[in-house]
Amino acid sequence: TPSAAASPRARPSARMSRTALAHCRSASSLSSSSSSSSPLSLVASSSSDQTVKVHSLDVKDGSMSYLLELKGHTKPITSVGFVPGQPKVVYTSSLDGTFAFWDTDTGKPVKMLSAPGKKPLHSATCTGKAAAAGTEEDVFIWDTRTWKALRKLDEFHTDEVTCLQFHPNNEAMLFSSGGDGMINQYDLNQTDEDEVLEATINCEQPVNSFGFFGKKMEYIYAFSTMEEVALFDIDSATALATFPDIRSDLSKSARTEISYLINCHYSRKSERLFICSGSTKGGFLVSHLSKNNLESVVGLQDFTAHSDTVVRDFLWLDDLDTIITAGEDSKMCVWGPKTGGGAPGGPPSGASAPVAKPSRPSPGNGRQERGRFNPYGRKGKHRSGRPARMREEKRG
Repeated sequence: TPSAAASPRARPSARMSRTALAHCRSASSLSSSSSSSSPLSLVASSSSDQTVKVHSLDVKDGSMSYLLELKGHTKPITSVGFVPGQPKVVYTSSLDGTFAFWDTDTGKPVKMLSAPGKKPLHSATCTGKAAAAGTEEDVFIWDTRTWKALRKLDEFHTDEVTCLQFHPNNEAMLFSSGGDGMINQYDLNQTDEDEVLEATINCEQPVNSFGFFGKKMEYIYAFSTMEEVALFDIDSATALATFPDIRSDLSKSARTEISYLINCHYSRKSERLFICSGSTKGGFLVSHLSKNNLESVVGLQDFTAHSDTVVRDFLWLDDLDTIITAGEDSKMCVWGPKTGGGAPGGPPSGASAPVAKPSRPSPGNGRQERGRFNPYGRKGKHRSGRPARMREEKRG
């Protein structure tokens, strides 16, 4: 039977609405947190009614249960996540201009931040030490230990800041994308505002969202507002590959119509990058994406799960070989692998329905799977002598 978590019965279910690190507010947002001392993980999802629902996920059997609702925003939520190192603290940003940090034990905010003039916040991200939020053109950074404002990165974008992320291996490196088509890299160790911009990648189209991948997280994938995907090398700030017709390519590969793109996931276990897409009938397609190849891996669909709806976001839990999907039907479904299928680090192989209890990773040729990711490797390391596009050039 499907393992689905619904909204609380005390109030009508609200449709999931996208908020995760992007300005496109038509999809759902999910984030998770776990503690090594607890068998339970927390999963947070934002909804179209400006609330966040928090569920607990039992990592032993894959079951989910509703815990509480975080309520306080008055306009659409634009990001949601858990503060690293604080598995019970959720952060959210909103177009109402507030950057909130919530205690999931009480359901109350422990701190509310805002940019000067309470400008609408289009994106946000957080580490254990710092938090950043993006407005129409600027990025504001706070110290999460003292809640003091640290700095403002102004005039580095000419359109709204659509996505913010700290580099997974270096918290002093902050990346931002904008509707101006740029992905900026900042070195926060630099105190001189003229030196803080390390490099800029010109995507040539408004950027919706981006993320990191590669063994050392040395690459970036980016989604444009036109639903095109590009892969970039961070060191050289150059494109590795572009996929201008990726929805058409996915449809041909899967032999079914793909209506929209959702996001990517990089599996550290298999060292492979996966792109997830969907259909308006509730279908969810996982495909392997590399510089030279686009290969459908598995389709997840069951009419007792998402049906005649759009899957708006997902969480991929590598340790459990489990995927959680969220849709406009207000459902969150937990998908696990069929017994005996799938390679380590891959998606739930051949899963045709949500399952309450994910099986352990099944035997597979992990060495062969890792080899399939090698197209991302470079024959010779190339480091750009200067950033691709500096602040002065953009202003000019």
